Amino acid sequence: MPYFQQIRLSRQICLNRLIKVPIESSTIGWNIAIRTSQPQHTLLLYSQMLNSSISPNKFTFTFLIKACNKNPSSRLVTHVHSHLIRFGFGSDPFLQSALLCSYADWGLIDLAQQVFDRSPHKDIVLWTSLVSAYAKCQIPDKARWAFDNMPERNSVSWAAVISAYSQNGCHEEALSMFDEMLEAGVVPTEGTLISGLFSSAHIGVLENGKWIHNYIDQNLINMSSSLGTALLNMYAKCGCVDDAIRVFKSIPCKDSLAWTAMISSLAMHGRGEEALHLFDKMLSIGLKPDHVTFVGILSACSHAGLIEEGRYQFYCMKRIFNINPNLEHYGCMVDILGRNGCVKEAWNLILSMPMEPDLLVLKSLLSACAHYGHVEIAESAAQRLQSLNQVSDSLYVLLANVYTSASRWDDAGRVRKMMRQRGVAKTPGCSTIEVDGVVHRFVAGNMKNYHPRIDEIKWMLQEMDKTLR
Repeated sequence: MPYFQQIRLSRQICLNRLIKVPIESSTIGWNIAIRTSQPQHTLLLYSQMLNSSISPNKFTFTFLIKACNKNPSSRLVTHVHSHLIRFGFGSDPFLQSALLCSYADWGLIDLAQQVFDRSPHKDIVLWTSLVSAYAKCQIPDKARWAFDNMPERNSVSWAAVISAYSQNGCHEEALSMFDEMLEAGVVPTEGTLISGLFSSAHIGVLENGKWIHNYIDQNLINMSSSLGTALLNMYAKCGCVDDAIRVFKSIPCKDSLAWTAMISSLAMHGRGEEALHLFDKMLSIGLKPDHVTFVGILSACSHAGLIEEGRYQFYCMKRIFNINPNLEHYGCMVDILGRNGCVKEAWNLILSMPMEPDLLVLKSLLSACAHYGHVEIAESAAQRLQSLNQVSDSLYVLLANVYTSASRWDDAGRVRKMMRQRGVAKTPGCSTIEVDGVVHRFVAGNMKNYHPRIDEIKWMLQEMDKTLR
């Protein structure tokens, strides 16, 4: 067993672990020690188990596979797989499913497919695991292929394929599959309802989201914190923040994710004071905020123009809650400072960041520079973007706007000319609207390619314009 002997953990650590566990020289005793150990100690315990001439059983490998997912190397799962075969458990359906999922967690989809292909027992659980594996590896089309080839399906199988589409950005396909599931008479799981709400929110199909809400009410489905959070997010992203508040109040047991979602929703709709009040209430009942909560709080301060509150919350995040700011938090602070005219302070904050700024952070600064006329800082930010190879059409547009706001017309023209010479095309604006459950997409520019009834729409706009004059 050369690989397990390479694990550099002291024998004393293992012995100390065993002292804490009432263990006898049996498979059950060793399984207890393995199951309750830290992931980094699990394989050493397994190695000592074999050295003690104790044979593992299927439960041993269940615990080992779980430990593999928490270790830093994907090599572990392949070695556990070889031992699983060595001890005669290679055909166990439960272990095959666990192994397939473990390979998928590491992104090793080819090995996951091999486990499936070599299995003599391709039951509904293993088929569903394959669908989920392709979903985890961001290959929704293959997940659909596996689903279509299943000899039988259940509600969990439908949940897996709908989630595969929803979690990988194929929201129209997810909702189409949701409808197919209902037509097939399959009762959706909570996870399926959450996926449906997530996709409805993403493409702004409010009627779909309302239908799911009505289904939940009519079927007396328990409003868990996860389901309620998905529902309030859907309403908020579709512009119905008051409905989101009503859903939030109806959740009987709210976890920190529900509170965070409501805080972020209020922030998104410019109701910063309400978001901060809700945050205080969250803290008063003993719930701890996380990094996502503070993104919502800082966004609330930005939209409400609360610069001092923003500074205070940024300080509290680091000093009181021991949460190290990430790029999103710094981006929020740059936005807060930039919106309130503190452009130099925002630039100094960017220079002090422990990580490189991304395009969004520097775009926020450039927008502030254009509004408040800080040409030198804008030029420095543009140079920083170029050095990071993050140049986009928005860089040229924003920099030209900065020069325009400072009445430096020649420089603005030079930037636009440079944009044309380098073949940089401005990304066209895009908007969507839902009519009778159908999402219509409009793109600025050559719209004939994007909507079949554009001539009728133009005619109606002209008639409206005549009427309004």
